[in-house]
This record gives sequence, structure tokens and C-alpha cells, in this order.
Amino acid sequence: MYRCQGFLGRTKLTRTASKTPRSREAKQVAASLPKIWHLFSEDGLPQKLLLLAKMIERQTSRQLQAEFDLSLAQWRVLAFVCIVGPATASFMGEAAEVDQAEISRAVKTLLDKKLIVREFEPGNRKTKVIAATEQGRAQFKLIREVRQRYFEQITCRLSSGQRGNVNLALQSMVEEVVIERSTK
Repeated sequence: MYRCQGFLGRTKLTRTASKTPRSREAKQVAASLPKIWHLFSEDGLPQKLLLLAKMIERQTSRQLQAEFDLSLAQWRVLAFVCIVGPATASFMGEAAEVDQAEISRAVKTLLDKKLIVREFEPGNRKTKVIAATEQGRAQFKLIREVRQRYFEQITCRLSSGQRGNVNLALQSMVEEVVIERSTK
């Protein structure tokens, strides 16, 4: 059985001894999977993907709230403006497939926490642009490090080849969704 461990700030995969082909730890993990996980057939890949995304989202939400007093929506807005740069709420919603009401609530809280500013776009008194403050950028860097460690942890059993295959499969799936959406 393989197990992921932190090592000098990096994740490494180590082999642990197991007397049986399916160790007690593996049985516990399998028993704690969502009850519907095993109901999906091979054709149920999108359903498994949605379920996995929901699990990651819930874990992320708990961690952000507990460690940084931020909601997932607030984190998404802060991360967006720190990575992409100043942006309008409508651009964020369109680019990240996020509901405008969710963005609006997140922006209000981030403004109150002084992690972002919202100012009129130069030369346009109608459009407001959202940008990170210095405090917001510092918070983003801290949270991003924590998130990267989490992502390393949940993908540490995948070889680089497997990661590449997953990325190719996801690319194919997203392209099909885009094609399907554009025809309706």
C-alpha cells in the first residue's frame, strides 16, 4: 500500500508494509467513501467527477472558514483578482462561471475586511473594477500555499503520467461541454 507523507515541505509517496492485499487502512478508506460512489458504472465518470468536486469544495470551505475566516466565494473573488488582476464583477462571473449574486456578496465582505477595493474604471464612471489591496495580496499568498499543499496531498498517489492523462481527459470533457453549450 502507498501512503503520502510530508517531507521537507514536499510530498513523497512511500510504500508501507501490508500483510494482506487490502490492508485495514484501505478498507477504512473504502468504507468512508460517499455511499453512492460505488453505484456509478464506468459511464458514471461525470457523476464521480461532480461528487469529487463537491467533496473538495466542502473540505476547502471548512478549511477557509476555520483558518482564514473566509467563505469559498470570498476566496474565489480574492484569488481571481490576485491572479488575473483588477476585474469587473461581470467579467469574473463570466470567466469563472460564477453567479453574480455570489460575487456581489463576496465583494461586500471582502471590502469590509479591506482585502479588496472597488473603484470606477479610469475614464468610465459606470463600471467599477475590483482589485486586491496589499493586505489582500498577502492573505492570498498565505492561503495559496495552504491550498497548494492540500492539492499535493490529494494528488500525491498519481504519477506524472497519470496526472497528464487526467488533464487530457478533463480537457476533452470540457471541450465537449463547450461544444454542446454552443449548439443550444
